[in-house]
Amino acid sequence: MNVAIFTDNDFEKVNGVTTVLRAVLEHAPADVRPRIYTCDADGVDRHDYLALKASGVGIPYYSEMKMYFPPLARFVSEAKRDGVDLIHLTTPGPVGLAALWASSRLGIPLVGSFHTHLAEYTRRLSGSRWLGNVMREYLRWPYGRCQQILVPSEATRQVLIDSKLDATRLRIWARGVSTARFSPARRSDALRQAWGASNACPALIYVGRLSKEKGLSELPALQQSLRAAGVPHRLILVGDGPMREELERRCPDAVFTGTLSHDAVAVSMASADVFVFPSRTDTAGNVVLEAQASGLPVLVTNEGGPRENLLPGRSGEVCDSTSDFAVHAARLLTSREQRAAQSGGARAFAMSRRWDRSLQPLFRAYRDVAAAGKASWRQASRGNLRAAGTAELPS
Repeated sequence: MNVAIFTDNDFEKVNGVTTVLRAVLEHAPADVRPRIYTCDADGVDRHDYLALKASGVGIPYYSEMKMYFPPLARFVSEAKRDGVDLIHLTTPGPVGLAALWASSRLGIPLVGSFHTHLAEYTRRLSGSRWLGNVMREYLRWPYGRCQQILVPSEATRQVLIDSKLDATRLRIWARGVSTARFSPARRSDALRQAWGASNACPALIYVGRLSKEKGLSELPALQQSLRAAGVPHRLILVGDGPMREELERRCPDAVFTGTLSHDAVAVSMASADVFVFPSRTDTAGNVVLEAQASGLPVLVTNEGGPRENLLPGRSGEVCDSTSDFAVHAARLLTSREQRAAQSGGARAFAMSRRWDRSLQPLFRAYRDVAAAGKASWRQASRGNLRAAGTAELPS
């Protein structure tokens, strides 16, 4: 089965979507031949990755990221040449809309996967509830045309049901993690020394976009609470974004690494002691699994998908408020025994979520939707033959 995976995230971007899609390519079974269809400024043509050269513009409220305007006819001709049996829509941007066009033109069934809570991102970044509602209504259009929609968490499934998408088409596809790339074995004493972290001053790390939709306004308050309680720590922020300047001003003793490669992120994770992720908008939070694979206890909020990606009390904690974050962070930062216990639990939990296992619901959806598409085609063909007064097709 040849599967065209349409995405607005070319592989120059490092984010949750591209992490997932790289795993799909790496772990595809023998009967599934996936190929990424996307756009970028230069163009790439490999057997498993096609990026058509296109013009791009900055995304509103996310100007460092570009979206590209896809050449629709080229995508259709490439899909036809590749003998595509199924199209997988992963993003609702221009390339995602090209997936709808190709599906319609070629009569190919469509699977969707939901990765980013764009309606809530739009509301928080713009400060406009109306714009958030507009985005929510828009998302019903592309995803409403998918035979199955894969979501990373029960929390996300409920969001889409509340947005009036058909609940019978929604399937849970929990995220996985590479436990080889993300491992406690990658811990670097030299990096810890460069940070100013030590056993007496543990490293509290965040990894992700530095933006307000990630709940990062809680970090200065968290630091203030830890200082007031006399808890030594070094705050490490890995990533970049529009909140960096504000956070540098409000957290002057924190370490800001900027954007790192995936391998450098893995070393940073393993070199820290506790992971904090205050986002209330993430559908899954791949970094939460990556942190646990690196042997870190994780602290997440009680909203969104990340809370479904840990074992409370064993591999991390679910926090209701900033004060709750401070209580759990203080306990873990001041007790090597507590950290060690949850570190072992975190690694064990991550081992149960390796990509080879976590990808099975996606590949099952591919097979089910492709088989249903062939059955529909056979039924339609028989109906056409009956109308013409000829014999039926053989079974």
